[in-house]
Amino acid sequence: MSTFTFSCDHYSQDLSPYKPWHPLYKELGLSITDRQTKTKMGSSAYWQVIGEVLGDMDMAQHFVPRVPMYIYYGIGKVISGCELNASDVKNVPRVYIGGESDELYTLIMIDPDAPNPNEPCLKQVVSWIVTNIHGPTSYTQGTEVVPYEVSNPEVGIHRNIFALYQQQYHIDNVEPPASRVCFNIRDFAARNNLGDPVRVTYFNMRRQSNKRKNRG
Repeated sequence: MSTFTFSCDHYSQDLSPYKPWHPLYKELGLSITDRQTKTKMGSSAYWQVIGEVLGDMDMAQHFVPRVPMYIYYGIGKVISGCELNASDVKNVPRVYIGGESDELYTLIMIDPDAPNPNEPCLKQVVSWIVTNIHGPTSYTQGTEVVPYEVSNPEVGIHRNIFALYQQQYHIDNVEPPASRVCFNIRDFAARNNLGDPVRVTYFNMRRQSNKRKNRG
């Protein structure tokens, strides 16, 4: 059987284990169209996101996703680099994770751009943490450590990052962060022996105005 390699701006992925109808083919495409996708995956933006999670831009250049992860808000699939409104993401997304049935995963969602991308003095804001997710399954099979909550940005465009980690073992009595703000995803991963992420996906969100049109 021949091996097919799909090359993207930000990484190359061996697609030989996947059939053409597998969702990964669509996810890795550069010409993806989605009803909520307003931008394409840009290599520079993607590497900056990976660097934010890893804390090292040099290491980010060597990052390769190893486990499929699919995230949906309503019927819209999150593609890295797409732009969503606060109203789109107010409810918990559906998250499906690949991997093997004997593997466990931790999912962490952060906003590294609060309150202002130019002066992110509250970085990182942790929006969601779920541990002990069995693969392949949904996040609902895991343990929610930090409940889902995404804030409407006050200033600028904020990146909202989903980072998936493969656990070495079942994690008991995970200590939740004392506050959602000034969270450090690298420190949390180190304390719980999570290593580096096996998948990273993100979307952009700008402030959504609540102004109503005047009726005359």
